[in-house]
Amino acid sequence: MSGAYDFSFSGLKTAVLRAVQREVGVDFIFPSRDLPALLNDVQRANFAASFQHIATETLIDKAELAFRDFAPKSVVIAGGVAANQELRRKLSARLPLHIDYAPMNLCTDNAAMIATLGYYYAQKKEPIDPFDLEVIPSLSMTKTAWA
Repeated sequence: MSGAYDFSFSGLKTAVLRAVQREVGVDFIFPSRDLPALLNDVQRANFAASFQHIATETLIDKAELAFRDFAPKSVVIAGGVAANQELRRKLSARLPLHIDYAPMNLCTDNAAMIATLGYYYAQKKEPIDPFDLEVIPSLSMTKTAWA
């Protein structure tokens, strides 16, 4: 049942990239870092709003599904995504219970958490060549050097 709650934004990000490339008339080999300079303010705002709409709808749909399946007595939203005011508004409108949000100053990107994990990992492991690192985007913190 856990697969029903999984999601990834990699396909959405690629779709936005391809749409921006079409919008400005370049192909996939054009450096993506140079794309923002080719968009005007209205185009940038439209792409950002469209991305936010789909991303928030995806998150809310998954939250609603989990709510229906588990009927929790409370819901807490935290992490960087909890800072998104549109997500907060829509989620509050669609879930029939009070939602607790982490304080805004704690709703940040998880880079500090990842860096801290890297620090502790480095304390337990022998140094390796950075080019030999394995990228595991869905790695759980329970699968660490000390577990």
